[in-house]
Amino acid sequence: MKAAQLECFHDAYVASAAAAETISTIDSQAFDNVDVMLRVFAELGRPVNTDDAILDFGCGEGGMVYAFRKRGFKAFGVDIAPPSPAIADRLETERLSHGEKDVLRVIPSEPYRIPFDDNQFDFVVSWDVMEHVQDHKQALAEIKRVLKPCGRSLHFFPARYRVLEPHVYVPFGTLLQGPRYLYFWALMGIRTESQRNLTAREVAQKNYEFLKTQTKYLTKNRLTQLVCGYFGNIDFVERHFWKHNGGKSGTIYSMLSKLGLRKVAPLAADMLSPFGHRALFFFKPPSPRPGPEKSRDTEIPRLDHRACFESCGEALNPPCPPQAAQ
Repeated sequence: MKAAQLECFHDAYVASAAAAETISTIDSQAFDNVDVMLRVFAELGRPVNTDDAILDFGCGEGGMVYAFRKRGFKAFGVDIAPPSPAIADRLETERLSHGEKDVLRVIPSEPYRIPFDDNQFDFVVSWDVMEHVQDHKQALAEIKRVLKPCGRSLHFFPARYRVLEPHVYVPFGTLLQGPRYLYFWALMGIRTESQRNLTAREVAQKNYEFLKTQTKYLTKNRLTQLVCGYFGNIDFVERHFWKHNGGKSGTIYSMLSKLGLRKVAPLAADMLSPFGHRALFFFKPPSPRPGPEKSRDTEIPRLDHRACFESCGEALNPPCPPQAAQ
């Protein structure tokens, strides 16, 4: 075999091995995420059944969709960027798509619309996505449209007051995003893996552009206002996230349990979640609000679903206080 052929073979092998390693990493994390979600839904009173339709909102490369389908669930994914061709191929070659076309789809920007029919999904979920959404009103309106009546929605994402911004690793980068502040931390050596060979000024510029255009960390009050405006109910379920997730929160929960302080865990989750991860849960009421009343914020429809909560068949989130939906 000629040297050129050997080199070509070697490059192809390295690329293939790197892709396989990336998929393996995605698989591992995706399966962990899916297992956490399944446990949380079960604790919230509505286990996911294999005939339920699940939408992974902001599916990225499609790892969680693959994990859900590998677990036997009927999952689909959407994102503003195309999914990983490797994962799409695996869905086909492993016959996990079950003949369904376009399991992974792209959300068009103009007009912004989740490319599925109304009232199609029993569950809409996301993991580390809501902090990237630039127009939460648009996203929530579309999630509501594709959810079936009584459909559930669960979202895990970094909190606004997290100590380290999870993408660029800058302390309090969720709040402080000025060029000089970012430049200071770049001078201190704060880098992502892909930024190792960049100058401090280049790192600061890239981080500034990323944080300003691809992140949006809302306060709990603003999240409550928006979700209540569209759904009329909301629950922050970090206590369940702590119980079933790994990482620091899972370690704290496990430690409290071993010390006989399991009852303290929900309080600890409520106190510490603003500095870690949020877990947001809501559901789509089965019928629209009667009457012509409008919200003070005309862009957010005011809903009053108190009369229809019981028709979902289970005890779900309490209705939002009236002021939250205004």
